[in-house]
Amino acid sequence: MGISLTGVVARRLRLRSQHLDERATIDVKELVRSIAAVQAQDTLAESLAVRVRADCATEDAVEEARVRDRSVVRTWAMRGTLHLLPAEDVRWILRLVGPTAVRKFQRRHRELGLTPKVYSQAVTVMVQALEESGALTRRRIADRWAEHGLPAEGQAVPHLLCQASLEGIICFGPTVEGQGTHVLLDSWLDDGTEAADPGGELARRYVSAYAPTTMEDYATWSGLPSAEVRKAFDSISDDLLEVDVDGTLMWMPNANAGLLDVAVADEKPAIKMLGAFDPYLLGYRNRDLGVGTELLKRVHPGGGVIRPTILVDGRAIATWTRKRTGRKLSITVSPFELLSGEVLSGIDEEVQDIGRFLGLDVEWAAG
Repeated sequence: MGISLTGVVARRLRLRSQHLDERATIDVKELVRSIAAVQAQDTLAESLAVRVRADCATEDAVEEARVRDRSVVRTWAMRGTLHLLPAEDVRWILRLVGPTAVRKFQRRHRELGLTPKVYSQAVTVMVQALEESGALTRRRIADRWAEHGLPAEGQAVPHLLCQASLEGIICFGPTVEGQGTHVLLDSWLDDGTEAADPGGELARRYVSAYAPTTMEDYATWSGLPSAEVRKAFDSISDDLLEVDVDGTLMWMPNANAGLLDVAVADEKPAIKMLGAFDPYLLGYRNRDLGVGTELLKRVHPGGGVIRPTILVDGRAIATWTRKRTGRKLSITVSPFELLSGEVLSGIDEEVQDIGRFLGLDVEWAAG
């Protein structure tokens, strides 16, 4: 192993991989594809993940890409969680990650009484309803299930919808009166593309978006079994460069080797405000490079929550919260340390850009 990197340089390379050093002049579809996927449990956080990476993007542009252009799609995917994916790739990605995610929920399905027979009946009823109506909210679909004596309350509903999404039957459609809807995937999207080697292709995209990174990181992000992860990395090994980051073996694309000298020399701090569940914080098994161990609970308090976080050179230095009142957005920053004037100025620029992105008047204060 010939190349050794410090944690500082590794963080800078990760920022470049994630378009978090400088905003990229690319559209929403290109941005989503270039970072493999965008986490989408929270629709505003989904949009903020695009804002912090893409130059001149707006919240409306994200929704237009998803609903009008249909170049990206929101659906359950990796690890059985919600993601924004390139629409042209969604089918092969679901065929790759969907079966493992479905298996993960089998025990919970048994607890909820969601037998294969119940699921099959629910899918039949739902498909018929969506063929008739085009797009329906979760509640409207559940009402149809109730009419047929099928589970229609509690956790059974999202679990049924999640499995149908993982199997490529449905995805999210337009937002109607503030409510998300579901549509038939084949009615919503064109056929899309196929990948000759789906496992290798998703691994290649992941490494490009998160480098330097490890196979264990990819296994955590994708939810795929270790054997499939090893096979995928073996298939792309000729495209990868091995590096040592403070004693840990990591990988990056050969094509990024030219960035090493730039990352070492870069002295301008990158100050970025990430939304909740940002890919930068969710893309690794071990978050030590970006979030110190002593601070992890402040960023990731448990229960699947990843708080909105402020980075300086890829290192978490604060979390933030928001409160909207009409056309006004108030942001409270909770620092982990004393913030310099340069960092405060950078936060102010980020806050103003959030206001531009959302089309709101915005103010902020340290809490």
